[in-house]
This record gives sequence, C-alpha cells and structure tokens, in this order.
Amino acid sequence: MFRRKPSADDGLFRVGDRVTVTDGYDGSESRWLRGGPGHSGTITAIDGPKAIVELDDELILDGGTWQDFGTGSTSAIGSVATAHGRWLVLMQGWVGGSWNVPSKPLQVGLCPLRPDLPSIPPGGGIGFWIESHATMLSAAT
Repeated sequence: MFRRKPSADDGLFRVGDRVTVTDGYDGSESRWLRGGPGHSGTITAIDGPKAIVELDDELILDGGTWQDFGTGSTSAIGSVATAHGRWLVLMQGWVGGSWNVPSKPLQVGLCPLRPDLPSIPPGGGIGFWIESHATMLSAAT
C-alpha cells in the first residue's frame, strides 16, 4: 500500500497518510492509550466527517467497560470488558470540521473488522467506543 506524509502545501490528511491517533479527554492518562504515546496506522478511507485508520497492530483493551455500537447504531447495543480490533473509525467532534493536520477533537470507535462508514447513522457510533476527544497527528517516518 502507498504510504505518504500529509501534503505540506495544503495541510490536509488524505487516504494513504501515515498517522498517529493520540490524546483524549483525560490527556495522556486516557485508558485507551495504555500509558503510551498513541496508536499508529494508515488512513484507508475518508468520507466527509468520518475516516478509517488501519492500525499497524491489533489493539486489545482489557479492563473497564467499553460500549459496543456493533456495525453501526444510534446507541450502544451492549458493553464488553475487552475491546479489540485493528481498525479505528474517527468522527469529527465539530460540525463542519475538516481533516486538518492535526485533527481534533475526534470520537473514536475500535472495530475488529473493516468498518463501512455509510452504516454509521447520524449521531451514532460503530464498533467499541473508546474515546471522545482524540487527536490525529502526522506520523514520523
């Protein structure tokens, strides 16, 4: 797969960009970061206010309770003690937001299978809800 840094001339993320998704409502103490600097991967899709990042490695989050929105729902369909997946769905936290470098605040869903962005209903979620205030940065290569 072609991997590139964001275009320096316009400062926008695009499909193929290497990124790190980090931060959160509780900053570096956010549970989903597990004490690390964030999770890296490649943007594989952008559709308006939603984007997909394929992570370099599967993310497994044990402990606590994680809301499960399944393959797309307006509300949680249940909860789990372990959230896992290799795909992050990022949703703009503000109406009219753009995919600027950096992009924030972002709502984050963790999915075990490649998600389908159109299946997310307005105001809803997908996968395991893991963060409400993340930031996407250009990954150092």
